Amino acid sequence: MTNSDQFDTRFNRLLTAIERIDQQIERISQQLEELRQRTDSNARAIEALTDTVNEFKRDRARLYSVMANLANSQSNLAESQSRMYGLMENLDERQEQLSNRQGEIVEIMKLLTKSQAG
Repeated sequence: MTNSDQFDTRFNRLLTAIERIDQQIERISQQLEELRQRTDSNARAIEALTDTVNEFKRDRARLYSVMANLANSQSNLAESQSRMYGLMENLDERQEQLSNRQGEIVEIMKLLTKSQAG
């Protein structure tokens, strides 16, 4: 084998190695692009999850507010019921007093009727 043949062989090997390196660089570039796309996708997913978590926090705060309003309304209802029962008790007492007075008026009317007749 002559120097020229050896040079050609080495040169061909070098070209083959460069082609392989070029192919590997291309594969790495493709992998990097895929990785970038996944990273972008993950970033969007994280952003969406963060938005969802924030929305859950706002919903939870609204729920606590509604629960506080409900508890306040229940308290107001209980207070109103208490006043109503007190009024009903007073009404019963007044009704009894009126019944007693009606009885007294009936007795007075009877006496007046007797005194006018007699």
